[in-house]
Amino acid sequence: MNKTGSNLLFLAIGAALGAAVGYVAASDKKEEWLKDINSLVDKVKGNVRHAANKGREKIDDLTSNVE
Repeated sequence: MNKTGSNLLFLAIGAALGAAVGYVAASDKKEEWLKDINSLVDKVKGNVRHAANKGREKIDDLTSNVE
C-alpha cells in the first residue's frame, strides 16, 4: 500500500474511533458500556497472559531439549 493510501486508512480508523468515543461519552448508558468494555479488556488481558505463558513454556521445553 502506498503512503497516501496508508495515511487515508489511518485517518478513517481514527475518525471512526473518535466518533465511537464521542457517541459513548454522550450516551445515557455510558456507565454500563464502560463496565462492559472493562470486562472485555480484562478477558482479553487474561487470554494474552495465558497465551504468553504457554509460549514461554514451549520455548523453555525447546531450549531444554536442545541442551
